[in-house]
Amino acid sequence: MSSQPPALEMRGIRKSFAGNIVLEHVNLTARSGEALALVGENGAGKSTLMKILAGVHQPDDGEILLDGTVVKFARPADALAAGVAMIYQELSLAPHLTVAENIFLGREPLQSATFGLINQRDLNARAQKLLDEYGFKLDPKMRVGRLSAADRQLVEITRAASSHTGDSRRVIVMDEPTSSLTDREVEELFRLIRDLKKRGMAIIYISHRLEELPEIADQLTILRDGHAVYNGRWGEIGTDEMIRHMAGRALKEIFPPRKAQIGDVKLRVTDLSRPPKFQHVSFNARAGEVVGIAGLAGAGRTELVEAIFGATPADSGQVEINSEPFTAIHPNASVKRGLSLLTEDRKRTGLCLNLPLSTNVTLANVGALVQGGRLQRKVELNATTNYIQKLSIRPPSPGKAVGRLSGGNQQKSLLARWLFAESRVFLLDEPTRGVDVAARAEIYREINELAEAGAAVVMVSSDLPELLGMADRILVMRRGRLVAELNARQTTQEEVLKHAALEE
Repeated sequence: MSSQPPALEMRGIRKSFAGNIVLEHVNLTARSGEALALVGENGAGKSTLMKILAGVHQPDDGEILLDGTVVKFARPADALAAGVAMIYQELSLAPHLTVAENIFLGREPLQSATFGLINQRDLNARAQKLLDEYGFKLDPKMRVGRLSAADRQLVEITRAASSHTGDSRRVIVMDEPTSSLTDREVEELFRLIRDLKKRGMAIIYISHRLEELPEIADQLTILRDGHAVYNGRWGEIGTDEMIRHMAGRALKEIFPPRKAQIGDVKLRVTDLSRPPKFQHVSFNARAGEVVGIAGLAGAGRTELVEAIFGATPADSGQVEINSEPFTAIHPNASVKRGLSLLTEDRKRTGLCLNLPLSTNVTLANVGALVQGGRLQRKVELNATTNYIQKLSIRPPSPGKAVGRLSGGNQQKSLLARWLFAESRVFLLDEPTRGVDVAARAEIYREINELAEAGAAVVMVSSDLPELLGMADRILVMRRGRLVAELNARQTTQEEVLKHAALEE
């Protein structure tokens, strides 16, 4: 055992907001050259604990030690200067700046110290060298706002990994770093993490995808209700015991069984195109059926469901709902026809973060709340309370701003909106992104209930086990084209990846 102190220790951390205790005497240790897996249900306190480490919040009690020395971070800049870098689940990039400008933001190479002019050529060259070193195929001159969610994640990782130039060992916190990545990109990320560990960095890795942790984890800390209920070496307990620690109960079935009768075609898509994003896509989805859409980043999956919904209309082709032609010129028209879209990026394109949970839940069907020209607040409250109970949204507070809920509860709030809108065709784009294992099971259960009630569900997902566990059929897209249709019960991850990645 090394005599050196841990790269990071958090001792007895306590934090409350408005009298509500969210962390109670939490201990956490991260060692140089190792990855600590930090897991727990949404709302367990993981994000608050890491925000204290990053200097966003200050603890009410407890202390932080770096390399055995007590430190205090009054602001995020203090933590970054000390060698603590954060990669948040909701990325913090400047969309109007280039990849290179984001990577070196605040520490750009200058042509002249006197006039503060940035050496753009040097900046791009340094960024290209880093991207090549980490194996990320990105153009340093590309504006971040034009990148996919997966590529933005890679920029964030590169910035954090290269952000500190001091002598002290670095600590990098990754909050759900694979939530927008394909399997191939996840492999590249794990290769990078292993490389960072070899360089002596301490990694704190937050993930709800328990199946990916054995690839990189050395230590394990589990939080539940603001308490650290387990600290130990990775591998000392199995997945079932991890889930019991996380949820305080056993979770018997991640993918619950579904007993739905496949009925008539609810959605038919014929020769739909919006070059260069996707071309000549045709498929249908029936009542009682879950149709999965797989593909690598850039395959056109998100653009396809957005076009069907009318968020970004297609250039050509036809959409039919219940055998009637439908032109999605605007999302409002889609909602009226019973079509819904749960977007990939819930904070940017899904929720109104500053508005109450009740407003977000009822937003797509406000007409159901109006009587005699007046909005019936009691009806709104009753409807929201019903979905809070149905989907186990926490905290159960209709008046709470939805932006203050955990990621999993935000996702359930967005699903509640489309349930209240009485949709019959559901387009779900990454429905469990950033959602813990218990909340996933609740979302899967609700998807099954929708299918059993006769709805058609189209589910885009980068999580192949999720598609294999939930879908009846899996459509595979590659470079904007539909290249395969597979029976989910008779195929494998390897076959899906073969179609998604390999030219025939």
